[in-house]
Amino acid sequence: MKKTMGLISLALLMNGCSNTSANDEKLLVSAASSLTDVMKEMELQFHEIEPNIELTFNYGSSSKLRSQIEQGAPSDLFLSASEKDMELLESQQLIDIDSIKPFAENQLVLASLEEFPETTDFQELVLNTEEKIAIGEPDSVPLGAYSKKALENENLWNSLSSRLIYAKDARQVVTYVESGNAELGIIYSSDAVISREINGTLEVPGQTDPIIYPGAVIADSENQPAATAFWEFVTSSKGQAILKEYGFMPIAGETP
Repeated sequence: MKKTMGLISLALLMNGCSNTSANDEKLLVSAASSLTDVMKEMELQFHEIEPNIELTFNYGSSSKLRSQIEQGAPSDLFLSASEKDMELLESQQLIDIDSIKPFAENQLVLASLEEFPETTDFQELVLNTEEKIAIGEPDSVPLGAYSKKALENENLWNSLSSRLIYAKDARQVVTYVESGNAELGIIYSSDAVISREINGTLEVPGQTDPIIYPGAVIADSENQPAATAFWEFVTSSKGQAILKEYGFMPIAGETP
């Protein structure tokens, strides 16, 4: 029932964008929650060159958004924080394969409201404290899966498991830290850059693979030209510069 109501809500979200002229095109973008702030700026600057394309965003964990698309929820463009979720949609031919492209990279940091001393060692810090650590849910949130893998690589997962607080998406991990519900949190470096409350960050060791954000146009989108136009803007030098301003890194070998 919850899934059904979620799909109905998405449909209403699209139908609710009725305050536009007859010539406006409406575009629904399913975007990872860690892209929330940068997409607001992206929308503002895109609207300056394409004023007749109205953007609506549906934010959530990449796995949740992928599941919605699999169930037939309306969407025109998928911006994922997870290559795995994009590959699952590709295997089901639910996205335009030719449009798949990585557009940003990220990395993990340990975040706190307080600054860390320059000599702070990650392992010593997390092992010699009783403080709670917020992370994404490992089974359903890409940030959580990346965090678990990094902690396992450092042989820290079992030692810290009783002190971990799980969040439904990357943005909720940030909220837990900013609100004080967790003294520490493993978040994306891009979220640390834009947070006004987080003052301490420490690189998380054990990250063996890059965190790559891929995007693609939805195969059955009825707004292919508009979706392609916004997707090309995100991957353009202008879009890449906006992503860099909000703390994201360019794909290795490419200049923003």
